[in-house]
Amino acid sequence: MTNIEACICTIGDEILIGQIVDTNSAFISSRLNEAGIKVASMVSIGDDFDQIIENLTRISRDFNVIIITGGLGPTKDDITKKALARFTGCNEYTTNSNQLEIIERIFEKRGMAVTQTNRDQAIVPANCVVIPNEKGTAPAMVFNIDSSTLLFSLPGVPYEMEALLPSVIDIINQNFSPRNICHRTVCTYGIPESTLSDMLTTWESSLPSGIKLAYLPNPATGIRLRLSTYNGDKNANLKLMDTCIQTLKEVLAPGIIYSEQDDNLESVVTRLLESSGMTVSVAESCTGGKISSVLVSKPGASNYYKGGIVTYSNDTKISILNVAPQTIENHGAVSLECASQMAEGCRLLFGTDIAISTTGIAGPGGGTDSKPVGSIWIAVSVRGKVKCTKSLFFGDRERNIIRFTSEALNFLRKELILIIDNKQLINKV
Repeated sequence: MTNIEACICTIGDEILIGQIVDTNSAFISSRLNEAGIKVASMVSIGDDFDQIIENLTRISRDFNVIIITGGLGPTKDDITKKALARFTGCNEYTTNSNQLEIIERIFEKRGMAVTQTNRDQAIVPANCVVIPNEKGTAPAMVFNIDSSTLLFSLPGVPYEMEALLPSVIDIINQNFSPRNICHRTVCTYGIPESTLSDMLTTWESSLPSGIKLAYLPNPATGIRLRLSTYNGDKNANLKLMDTCIQTLKEVLAPGIIYSEQDDNLESVVTRLLESSGMTVSVAESCTGGKISSVLVSKPGASNYYKGGIVTYSNDTKISILNVAPQTIENHGAVSLECASQMAEGCRLLFGTDIAISTTGIAGPGGGTDSKPVGSIWIAVSVRGKVKCTKSLFFGDRERNIIRFTSEALNFLRKELILIIDNKQLINKV
């Protein structure tokens, strides 16, 4: 079977009422796509016995692979196991000795006694194949619905599910012939989606018929352009997409594309910092520490990140970053002058090669006619030379802070590229 398609099901009232965010479906979908397995549907089902069976009956008619997460815990509201036994027509249960040993080992390490409720986690319908769960107490279960359909039931705890998924994909590959699914992603920043679409009208219309284009806007990452193919020779498709990306780069101005892989701004910035050997510090007002947070999210951040400070009040801008009181009085905190002095003061404070500062109005209050909500000044100081940029966004406070952070990272990215290019030019002379 060549056209394998999958449906991902999440089970649990907590997802339907918005108590938790379903990250499992996104993770599973990305891994299946990498393996050439197309995810055609995602379904969320509540903790209701009849609804689980009704939905699985419908889904099993349309999909070769069904992957369920959730509802395998030890409490009474975890009913997935019983529903799957009923759905597959199984009236017998058995204790899986491998999973029972894991449960006992986990509780021994915790210094806790194993209760009967804990042991019951190893009890499974007799008609399933068990994939032992080394990370938790509920095993994964595999059911053959018929000759063309496999159903997998995985724990809802993300790190447990993630550890079990490679085994699931191996079983799928043993039973089906996955497609040659290929994706290439180009990340852009600084152009609205509608403007970008207009710029790419001719380029998009010239794409080969087998290539599908998707625009993926995100306030934190900009707009990602995803090229996809779902059939044909994988190597040939990748070459074809490479050619399309080369022509895309001829259409867009330099600096708009910041990555040719599924990436984000902070990853690109951190790689540039590492390759340049430069150190950075951060002075934040309106972003409230967000820039520092994303910069240190990558392993090895101490090699380039030396420190950051949130100078939210005017007093701290003056006392810690040496912003002149006259600057605040004459120009205000949200100004080119203040941002410049913040960046230079931060660079000197931490002794770094480069420093970046932000000062703005995230909202919902605090705006004026001349400085509306959504205004931000960003400055970068490189060894005493300061560059500034001003931007204006329209959104609520949370969205503005995300956009402020991304705008600052992108400004820093462009400055780092200039520094690296200049160094290379000097070395050639």
